[in-house]
Amino acid sequence: MIRGVLLCGYALLFIKLLVSGNITNYIAPKMFPFMYFATFTLLFLGGVQIWRKEESHCCHHCEGEHHVPKTIGQSVRVYGLFFIPLLIGFMFSNHVLDSSLAAKRGVQLGGKEKQLVQEFLENPDEYMDNIDKQIENIIQDGITTEVQKEKELNKDLLDKSIIVVNDDQYISTLNFISEQIDVVTGKRIEITGFVFRERDFAPNEFVVARYGVTCCVADATVYGILVRADDAATWENDTWVKVEGVIDEAKYKQWIIPIITNPKVTIVNMPEQPYVYEY
Repeated sequence: MIRGVLLCGYALLFIKLLVSGNITNYIAPKMFPFMYFATFTLLFLGGVQIWRKEESHCCHHCEGEHHVPKTIGQSVRVYGLFFIPLLIGFMFSNHVLDSSLAAKRGVQLGGKEKQLVQEFLENPDEYMDNIDKQIENIIQDGITTEVQKEKELNKDLLDKSIIVVNDDQYISTLNFISEQIDVVTGKRIEITGFVFRERDFAPNEFVVARYGVTCCVADATVYGILVRADDAATWENDTWVKVEGVIDEAKYKQWIIPIITNPKVTIVNMPEQPYVYEY
């Protein structure tokens, strides 16, 4: 009976998350079909468990089937392992990842490794030959739909004087900026995210970032772009801001990364969907 109630309880938790929309705090939309299947399966199995228990109560005779008696303490420990996560799920289903986790995982600032730039400067012909070989290998493997979409996005971004980093193309846009720093330097950019700082940042630096999710929050990665402003200390970590400025490049450790200079920073409300997804 308890097993059936627990299974149905998890199914109801999934339904609550799906109906409220809070399920996107945990998994990417492409995983929704699996959630629907899991919800139906748990409801079915839970119903079977409850029905079998009710049916067994109708039988008052013993058919030779005996079970090892369990103590109350054993039952509490076993079922508690399943009940506690269920209770937590109903009580705390609205939690959104913040900068405390980002400080542990780090942030993807993109950029080009300085060593690669030096290789190009030392021997441009050899460097370009290697690039050509890589391109030929990619072409031989076939151009996928995703690659075609990325090319279209890159062309669209190059044609615009202002690069707006929207939710649907957040990660791909930042990747493009990182890979084409030389091309996009001087363009204006508009991006929304939360404020985050690494420990080694200067007082006038912070990152405007978002969590990128592939399948679930377990693989969440922080994607962002560095901002330099004299009044950077004005905005605390986890403050949601909209930043408008000019793209430039700078050295960070051994990397050449894009940064936003001369920024106009506006505090905004956290969006209804704080995460961005890799589709």
